Amino acid sequence: MLFQSYIFILLFLPLCLLGFWGLKRQKLLQLWLIAFSLWFYGAASPYYLLLLLGSIAWNYAFFRAIERGIGRVTERVSGSAMERAEYGMERDSSRKRLLLGIGIAGNLALLCFFKYFNAISAGWSQMKGLEDPILQLALPLGISFFTFQQIGFLADAYKGEVGACSLREYVLFVSFFPYVSSGPIVNAQEMLPQYRQIGRQRLDWAKFSGGLYLFALGLSKKVLLADTFGKAVDAGYGNVAGLSGTDAWLVMLFYTLQLYFDFSGYCDMGRGIAHMLGMELPVNFDSPYKASNIIEFWKRWHITLNRFLRKYVYIPLGGNRKGTTRMYLNLFIVFLVSGIWHGAGWNFVLWGALHGALYLVTRAWQRKQPRQQCAADVHAQSGTKKSDVLSAVQHVLCVALTFLFLNFTWMLFRSANLSQAGEFVGRLIDGGFAAPAVQITEAFNLEEFWYVIKILHLDRLPGSELYLCFVFLAVALWLVFFARNAGEREKSFEPNGKTMFVTAFLMIWCVVSLSGVSSFLYYRF
Repeated sequence: MLFQSYIFILLFLPLCLLGFWGLKRQKLLQLWLIAFSLWFYGAASPYYLLLLLGSIAWNYAFFRAIERGIGRVTERVSGSAMERAEYGMERDSSRKRLLLGIGIAGNLALLCFFKYFNAISAGWSQMKGLEDPILQLALPLGISFFTFQQIGFLADAYKGEVGACSLREYVLFVSFFPYVSSGPIVNAQEMLPQYRQIGRQRLDWAKFSGGLYLFALGLSKKVLLADTFGKAVDAGYGNVAGLSGTDAWLVMLFYTLQLYFDFSGYCDMGRGIAHMLGMELPVNFDSPYKASNIIEFWKRWHITLNRFLRKYVYIPLGGNRKGTTRMYLNLFIVFLVSGIWHGAGWNFVLWGALHGALYLVTRAWQRKQPRQQCAADVHAQSGTKKSDVLSAVQHVLCVALTFLFLNFTWMLFRSANLSQAGEFVGRLIDGGFAAPAVQITEAFNLEEFWYVIKILHLDRLPGSELYLCFVFLAVALWLVFFARNAGEREKSFEPNGKTMFVTAFLMIWCVVSLSGVSSFLYYRF
């Protein structure tokens, strides 16, 4: 099921909220949320619901085994009581490590099977000279998210950071519908205490209305912006060879905007739903395109994935504890893992490698002058207007260069393979300058706006077919670089006539536009 669907907005969510705030007993409320979460997930495919439940059963069994300390030595061992205790603890720890390893291996095997089966099948068919792959599998909804989440849960349980967790709480932790398909990747420490408060809190109308407002903002980012840019991107990538240089640059920029509004909009909707249920989810996006370097960008983009990779990949590899060279190697490995996690293809590997390489260069530059300041900062301390201008120009230049790099690497992310990416780069360089193609700009000519243009006879003016395209682009860039993001807006939200009107207007506009929306970019991810 999608957040941006009639059944979710008009049936699923109202029923869920009514039941949640109408019931009183904690266990019943937890079961209520589990039932709706399984309905949400199973609506995509009953078979993948069984897969989710199987994954939950596998991980919970290993969690309980680790929790109980299976394998504790009971046989008598020669020596003192202290020696026997130490021996038993060592054996117990080694068996727990084995259980943890098997549990994680099972998760990775499941993820790799669905993530990379199609690529392997296509490669095998090509080797055999077949035109079509022997078999193609659809990627289960949110498998990358709930797999990483459960790996983190097992690792935390092994380190003693989880404590007791009932099966009911664990099923809710994994399947909770505001994040099961879109993230953020949450951990037990931030969610289990909230699940245990269910039924004890009273309805906070200010938080509820703020959550509805955040949901409306996220829905608008997804339906009105991301899907509109997405139509132009699909048109461009559907005919890369026919793109002019202008078209290629626009399509690349459109995808950069589409990806942000799509993914962050979905996370905003999830956080808004959680707020309506009296709960809190971690922020996953914090105006990432305002970043002035790649390190800052990765502190703002997909924040919970970066938190996961740091805690469960970077630190176990040694982090920065084994010297500078090893630290750089560990960081690069993290970016390669991120690229491989995002998709099966050399374009994803290259995407991760480029981000890793720039991250290392930036990190090395920062480490070489930890106590020095750039010229703009030194001048800024003098308090002169000249220094303020220099500092502002430098910042704008850094943001622009970072954004350009992101545009190029997102192009790799969107391309079907390296071959298409290479063809796209060719169009960027040698495509020449021309007016944007109609196939790309017509995606922005939404009926509700085009009627206004016709009524005002603006369509008689030269280049009228481009007006809406550049209006959308200008609004999107303003939101990305200058406006407060949705989370910041919710923090200052006050339930009054103005905000209620904005919320209702956006909700109605999005609902009447749902017939033409696409699926979530990370829907099967």
